[in-house]
Amino acid sequence: MNIYDYIKNNDLLLNEINTLDALIFTRLSYIHFEKVLDKIPITIKELSKYLDKIHPNRQDKKLIKLLTNSKRFKNIIVTRCEYISDKETEEEFAAITISLKDNIKFIAFRGTTKKIYDFKEDINMSFKIVPSCMAAANYVNQEIRYKKLYLGGHSKGGHLAIFSAAHIGYFKQRKIINIYNFDGPGFLEIDKSFNNINNKILNFCPENSIVGRIMTNPSSIIVVKTLKQGIEAHNLYNWQVENNDLVFGEFNTNSNEFHRRCLHILKVIPREKREVIINYSFELILKGEIKNIKEIDLTRIKRIINDTPHLLKEEKSELFSFFKILVKCVVPNPIKKINKNSVNRIKKQNNIVLDK
Repeated sequence: MNIYDYIKNNDLLLNEINTLDALIFTRLSYIHFEKVLDKIPITIKELSKYLDKIHPNRQDKKLIKLLTNSKRFKNIIVTRCEYISDKETEEEFAAITISLKDNIKFIAFRGTTKKIYDFKEDINMSFKIVPSCMAAANYVNQEIRYKKLYLGGHSKGGHLAIFSAAHIGYFKQRKIINIYNFDGPGFLEIDKSFNNINNKILNFCPENSIVGRIMTNPSSIIVVKTLKQGIEAHNLYNWQVENNDLVFGEFNTNSNEFHRRCLHILKVIPREKREVIINYSFELILKGEIKNIKEIDLTRIKRIINDTPHLLKEEKSELFSFFKILVKCVVPNPIKKINKNSVNRIKKQNNIVLDK
């Protein structure tokens, strides 16, 4: 079962939100409400009339349809949307505010999109505070007049939810009920700014998590079982659901090794060199040298690392080891291509009649 089944099987009114409600709200942040700004405030039921404007992907389109026919969700109202897209500053930011009962709001931050500079902003988190973090804090500051707040996000959105809560001041933090982080990356430093919100953070990561194991999280992580492995485990639609809750599990070996390598890389390669590596890598992406994370060629990666300027020999070795475990996480069970002659030989050896 997944989140679709939860929506289909739950007809209770939305009086109190649970983890699955929060997961749905964070996924709604990926819907392009910025394309229907003139219709906001808008209910989910009303949103279904504008599918031709917002162009949801196949999975989100199904989500909207189910929510529209759900007693629990069809009348929830999106009261605000903010969208910033700036290629020059490498910023891609989106957030929505969802109105709940008794003047309580849920703020959901969008995660990474397919835009190349959006992905670049994510990677820039390994050496600096990115523009979207400041935009998130500003957004929450503008919504803090409400009685109580929930914050949440998936992927980069989860990072933004935590960052914004940590940087709005003590008295405003007291209005926050929970902060939901669904497989969002951690932080370079866990300083005292997180002290007042640690007990409000709920971190969820899939068994094969990559994104959520980057850097360090300010609080403990709840591991979720998934219907698919590799990079597909990051997709919320592939998280297992049972009895109106997520199904819990344990991190697998690849995820643990990736996290260990990640932390080690941050120790051995200084911030300024990380910036050089990232900028150089993205130059190659723009030139078409690197096209798809699912098709990473380690031979090519090794060449790129060796050509990266200002890296010491041991730093190049550490970086290559990191990419090897990244590949194992992205494609844990790669399908090896076998030519036709090899297949026929195997069949003969096992006395299998060959097809004509």
